[in-house]
Amino acid sequence: MSSNVDTTYLSGADLDFLHGILAEAGYSGADDSARQLRSSSVAANLLIRLFQEGVTGRAELCSQLERHFGSFVRVRKSATSPFQRYAIQGLPVKSRTWRVELATAH
Repeated sequence: MSSNVDTTYLSGADLDFLHGILAEAGYSGADDSARQLRSSSVAANLLIRLFQEGVTGRAELCSQLERHFGSFVRVRKSATSPFQRYAIQGLPVKSRTWRVELATAH
């Protein structure tokens, strides 16, 4: 029994290209939770398989990622100011010591 084994290897430039697409799509963030790692590896496997099948255009690969996983939604930072919290809880310790040093320097 013979089977066709794919022996196509990706070069470093190819891997950098695919990593750039993953980063652009939001799969290479600071969030290292198990769920994020799992979805990143599934997306990476999809990109590698498509690349080895001959899909090499950036736009085509991005559209395939969006087709399979949906568009990536970046989480916006809250518009609330930290000063509201400080008004209730007081300034952080670092900030308080810095202010004391300034007051004693004069």
